[in-house]
Amino acid sequence: MKETVTTQWRFRHAGRTLGPYPWSLIVLLHSRGSLPDATLVQQVGNSAWMPLREALAPPLEPAAVAVPQSSVAPPPPIVALTQPRPSIAEEPRQTALADTDDEVSPFHLHFLLLYVIPLLALVMAFYWVIFSVRDDIDPRPWWLALAAITLLMPIWYIAGSLWLWAASEDRKGLAEHGLPRVAVAFMGLLLLFLLSSNYRPLKALVGIASHADPYGQFAIGFENDGRALVYKGTFGYAAPASLQAALKRHSQVDTVVLDSAGGWMVAGRGIARVLREAHIQTVVARRRCASACTLAFESVPMRVLEADAALGFHSESNQFSWAESDRANDSFEEVFAARGIPRSFIDKAIGTPPGTLWWPDVAQLLHNHVIDRVRFEGRDLQEQDYFLAEVDKYFGGEEFAPLAQGLREFAPAHLQRLRQDVATLLAQDAMEGQIGAVTQHALDADEQLALQRAGDSAQAERAAMLADLLGEFGTRAPELCYPVWTGTNPMAVNQGFTSAQRRTFLKQMGIMLHAAAVDPRPPPSDEDGADLLARAMHAADLKYGPVVFDVPTARREGRVSDAMICDMAQSTFRQIHAMRPTEAGAAMRWLALGKSPGGK
Repeated sequence: MKETVTTQWRFRHAGRTLGPYPWSLIVLLHSRGSLPDATLVQQVGNSAWMPLREALAPPLEPAAVAVPQSSVAPPPPIVALTQPRPSIAEEPRQTALADTDDEVSPFHLHFLLLYVIPLLALVMAFYWVIFSVRDDIDPRPWWLALAAITLLMPIWYIAGSLWLWAASEDRKGLAEHGLPRVAVAFMGLLLLFLLSSNYRPLKALVGIASHADPYGQFAIGFENDGRALVYKGTFGYAAPASLQAALKRHSQVDTVVLDSAGGWMVAGRGIARVLREAHIQTVVARRRCASACTLAFESVPMRVLEADAALGFHSESNQFSWAESDRANDSFEEVFAARGIPRSFIDKAIGTPPGTLWWPDVAQLLHNHVIDRVRFEGRDLQEQDYFLAEVDKYFGGEEFAPLAQGLREFAPAHLQRLRQDVATLLAQDAMEGQIGAVTQHALDADEQLALQRAGDSAQAERAAMLADLLGEFGTRAPELCYPVWTGTNPMAVNQGFTSAQRRTFLKQMGIMLHAAAVDPRPPPSDEDGADLLARAMHAADLKYGPVVFDVPTARREGRVSDAMICDMAQSTFRQIHAMRPTEAGAAMRWLALGKSPGGK
């Protein structure tokens, strides 16, 4: 079909510019519905683009077009072939319309909807999974989703970049040609930053997918007729789901016993969630509960620590956190603060570097409300009762039993006061909770250890006199305490004492020697003097150790000073003064004989 209008036209379709074509072809495509009214068209030689409906609209003088004769009338749309192109006179109005339509170009719209928004949605989904999935019972499906997102982002970026680059190849102007390419480069830099800054979690995902769970070894059992569940082992990824299934099968469980060195923090949060949802009332730490285990331990209303167990704390080292992140210890802070634990304790716990552990003692745990009870010999005791029970156990042990037995028999009120003082010092965390050192401190601070006795107190008075003499002498000439105490060098008495002191000392030694020769055993007690002297020397033994039973050798070897010997002697005579008179006499007679006490 020939036409008189030979002007060529271009049109934009599906993001590309096609042409030039004759005007009749464009009209034909429009009549068949292939080109909608909004399609942008451009006359060759004219830079203005206009919608096709505007190019078709003006009624102008038709040009002569040779139409073949036919008995069948042409379809109505073909009549449009007789319409010529618009006149050049209408270019200003058409240019303005074209510029307006360029602002909502399908090219830019497709770029925004099909490339930018999906890529940003993938980035936001990536961060949402990392930061929001914190206490799921089984987080592994989320991590698989994270891996899929991480794989999809670069693929999406590469495919979209190629499409965008090709689509802008024949565009003109900065907005249609340069801006998309700048956007491609910016998105590439954003993607590189995202992947590099998340290297640790991405590396961890690869490790999870390619290696066995290093904390996957644990066992779940039951005790106390099925009312207590015992979890023993580390906190692996499968631990929360396994614990949840076990609790559902045993609905009578109200106590969970934890014996764990820790594991994944995400597993600790998951187990804490399981315990809360199962309404567990009591959790018990057995042997040790460290790291992630403490999150689960603190999530239950009643927290009990077995007497020989310990809690260990350190800063969170979750593989899906950044070391510099302010949220790295959110799990600890949220759980501990909700329990009313003081801020000073929380700071100490999260300030301990990963790879090390802080093991606070029982007094610190009770004082800071980290635990509520201590399980001691089958009983769950509160703070005061627990420390008294610890003191009673120590007083009944081999180290302190002789002195405790004597006090129990001859001074029960004093023993109770000493017992309460030691328990108070333990609760105050004195001397780091070392009960032997705490007991010795209480003994040293006890001004009433030398109790008043009924009846004849001659031997106790002699012991007190010797203690006073040695104390005064030790202040002036401590190097002579040894010969005075042991009686091995009579010249020391002449050299160091005044005349009155010398007479008193010799009188006391003579009385002791005479009593030992006449009656070596103290009636009516069935204990011999050696055991009594061993009891009297126990305070010095607690402070200085076995060296008190081998003073001569230790002094020759330089392991004890004369000042230490003075202190040992004074302490021993104070203990003898605290005995009842008959026992004090037996102990001093054995001391005068110079025999080894207590078989040592």
